Amino acid sequence: SFGGCFPLVQSHEQNRTPATQANHPQHSNARVTMQTMMVFSQRNVNISPSSFTRSKNNRRCASTTTMTRLSGKPRCVVQPNSFQCQRHAQQKIKMLSSGDKSNENNAKKRLIVPSATASAADAADASGENAAVVNTIKSIFGAGGFALPWAFAQGGTVLVTACLLSSLVLSMETLRMLVAAQDVVVNNNAASESDVSTYAGLTKVALGAFGENLNKTLNVVTCFGITVSYLLFISETAVAMLPSATAATITKVQAVSAVTPLILGLSWIRDMAGVNIISLIGTCSVALGMLVCAVSAMTKISMPASFSAIPVANVAAFPGFFGTVAFLFFIHFTLFGIQQGMPQKDKFLGAASKAFVLSAIVGCLFGLVCAFGFGPNVSSVVITMLEGPIGIFVKGLLCVNLLFTFPIMAQSALVVCESVFTNNDPAKQLAKLPALIVRSAFVLFAALCATLIPNFGAVLGYVGGVCCCAMTLVLPPLILDKCSKKAGQALSSADAMKIPALTFIGVVCMILSVVL
Repeated sequence: SFGGCFPLVQSHEQNRTPATQANHPQHSNARVTMQTMMVFSQRNVNISPSSFTRSKNNRRCASTTTMTRLSGKPRCVVQPNSFQCQRHAQQKIKMLSSGDKSNENNAKKRLIVPSATASAADAADASGENAAVVNTIKSIFGAGGFALPWAFAQGGTVLVTACLLSSLVLSMETLRMLVAAQDVVVNNNAASESDVSTYAGLTKVALGAFGENLNKTLNVVTCFGITVSYLLFISETAVAMLPSATAATITKVQAVSAVTPLILGLSWIRDMAGVNIISLIGTCSVALGMLVCAVSAMTKISMPASFSAIPVANVAAFPGFFGTVAFLFFIHFTLFGIQQGMPQKDKFLGAASKAFVLSAIVGCLFGLVCAFGFGPNVSSVVITMLEGPIGIFVKGLLCVNLLFTFPIMAQSALVVCESVFTNNDPAKQLAKLPALIVRSAFVLFAALCATLIPNFGAVLGYVGGVCCCAMTLVLPPLILDKCSKKAGQALSSADAMKIPALTFIGVVCMILSVVL
């Protein structure tokens, strides 16, 4: 089953012991991941030229002022050529002529060290690196992160950790290939930067119109499946927050119908410049939810019984946790928007690598702590283990996260759908009314599928597994190979070996996502 991007909407009781079923009758086996293309506004540091402008007669005082700033002493704020200013200059000359430079150098060092740190932070912020790290982490961790404790409890600490790290390495390598493909065609004038600014555009450069259409199709299918998952997950979670007597009277059609207007209104947002704040709220909600779950789990850990209850490796459980772990980092189709939002795009790969590694560390720690704390019968969505007001609070946070990030997640697919009516001309934009009709049809059809098609979650798992494996593992090696040939650039010996290996692994993962 595909667990990284789509929740499994079959009854959650299938993955529970009888005791757990009795305690949590309303919870569904849902696993979701979501994406974000949020671009934080950059912080500009402006220095007034007047602070460095001095008259010819005041150069000595300006130099003295600079020295006193570095040394941490009071600034010279008196008028030029005044007695105080001249005294500052004489003191400096005396200090230098006597050879006593140690005090000045030490003072400079004390200020330069923190200044260098601040400058590095400002540089990362100005380049967009900090925002890219946060946005990539947000793309990795959605509601799917709450399934990691269940994966560790089922598959074992060592086996699941190994699978998580393998997924991390494969995803980082294929992302590097996509960036390398962009660079090789742009640097050799085989394509412009705008031509490869999107995943579909890069695929078109490498594989032609067929590749572009294939990429767009995979993107739309994936985002459509996630939209259905959002509708099902939010509606079921909201019902689970109600009293048992009330929840028993609400049907799936009623629950989905209640959530659909919210998703519909959010789909009408066409300008992504205004969604930074709501995406930030979504990020905070996921972080706070994971923190609450981890703290609650830590209070339940008892040594050594908690550790011995979780297996080291359970190969028989591999089909169950495969989707949750393998697809955590399969988000490449969401990352082009993050890259294009950076003022310095050459910093993207480094930022994404930091985010991937940090997410792997956090994911392992969160999964292990919650698995040890809640035990082998931990829910496949760990927030269902939280009871009382705190459980309702965390579930509400998760719903808020999905609602607030939906516009960003669905934007790429909605734009592709709109382009069908503009003959795929990037210079044209569909008029407002037709665009709203297209977007409304997308959401309403997703709601129809969510309510009327039995076992639609299983279908989404198959389709999602094929789509994400294709876009993350199969296409990147092929794209790098074709782009290198088009640019007349020979592949390195390492890439020549990696391309067929990664393509084979991608095909195997596509098959496993369906078979398992």
